[in-house]
Amino acid sequence: MNRELLNAINVTLDGYSILISLIIAISIFSIKKVEKSAKWFALTNIASVVYSVTDIIMWVSEGTDAAWKLVLLPLSSFLFYFSGIFIFLFYIRYIIEYYNSIEKVHKGWWYFCIALCVLFNVITCFSAFFNVYYTITPENTYQRGKLFNISVIIEVILYIEALLLVIKHHKKMSNAENIGFASFIFCPFITQIVQIANYGIALNSLGLTISFFIIYINMNQRLKTRLDTTENQLTMLDNKKTTLLGDTIINLANLIEYNETGSNHTKRITKIARLIAKTCRKNGLYDNIIDKDFVEIISKASALHDIGNISVPHPIIKKPAKVTPEEYETIKTHAEIGSNMINDILAVGFEREFIKMACDIAKYHHERWDGNGYPEHLKGKEIPLSARIVALADVFDALVTPRCYKNTVSFEEAFHIIDNESGKRFDPELVMEFLKIKNKVIEIIDTYSDSSVED
Repeated sequence: MNRELLNAINVTLDGYSILISLIIAISIFSIKKVEKSAKWFALTNIASVVYSVTDIIMWVSEGTDAAWKLVLLPLSSFLFYFSGIFIFLFYIRYIIEYYNSIEKVHKGWWYFCIALCVLFNVITCFSAFFNVYYTITPENTYQRGKLFNISVIIEVILYIEALLLVIKHHKKMSNAENIGFASFIFCPFITQIVQIANYGIALNSLGLTISFFIIYINMNQRLKTRLDTTENQLTMLDNKKTTLLGDTIINLANLIEYNETGSNHTKRITKIARLIAKTCRKNGLYDNIIDKDFVEIISKASALHDIGNISVPHPIIKKPAKVTPEEYETIKTHAEIGSNMINDILAVGFEREFIKMACDIAKYHHERWDGNGYPEHLKGKEIPLSARIVALADVFDALVTPRCYKNTVSFEEAFHIIDNESGKRFDPELVMEFLKIKNKVIEIIDTYSDSSVED
């Protein structure tokens, strides 16, 4: 093989190694928060870039046809050895930091590596004057020095150290991770043996590139796995937070309700509203709105339907007779006040869908299908569906459970009243679904009767 072709092959191999190592290093350093071990791997790739660049300079600097070659070849030869050992130094540190995330690695491994690398570069410095690792001939060509094998022995010892580290800790890692670590030991080692046996072919950079690429793929897979795990943990924490906040708000609503009326009204409303929504979903009514999430949200958001009552004076709420027109106007303010309270209090910590539905229910559950309700006199489907459902549940519960200002009616009479109000006060389609689940509604009323509060 002629010299020009050999140089072209070697420069191409080194150029490929430089490109891959640069991509890996830049991609790692571009991540804002990266593991400490990954930074050492990025430094390993940077050392590999310097190593390959100096190798290219060595190949193109041989000969005496230009004065700059007489300077660059000795300098690049020195930097080739001097920078090359840093690949081992940084890589072994990478392994140590990687394993440190699982279990503590004894500092002796690192100190031994530093000692060998220092010894290697001390000899490199002597080589510039005494031709230990390499020599520059009078024709300005690179040749191995008489004691070149010392450099090989030190590198082999470092390979063995890396191998022993992997063997010692391999049970703590996945097979893919162990293969990645082992690739650095065997790919460059094998190509270096071939390079030593066939002097002139620069295969060591290729071996490093192959191993770095394998390690980088494993690193990305590990990062993806950790990100997925973190995402799942965050989702679980978010769900727990939402559940906790939801339970807190519902308990607060129940407390307010009990303080005002001493009843289980809020619990019954949440159960009946959920039942109506679930039945509608099952039968395909309003299937463009009612899905699984809608059913779950309304079962919680409906608890806040009367939270605005906290703003109404207690004597009015507890008045054992019909309220006056002025008092009724005061009561009517609870709808809008409740909606504003929900929007202000729940703005942080709750999903927007929950806040919107809770606000709609609180504000509009006293609207009527015929437009004669309050506070905005909405009509028909202008009224949010969630509020129409809660309005139906709220009125039915008020009919069949005792209030300080009225007596109860029987379940049969209550269902009859609801039916008569279809298309007037209530959404007629919802009424049809409601009347299909009479027994289940009665069961809820009995289960969460006001007597159970005392029990």
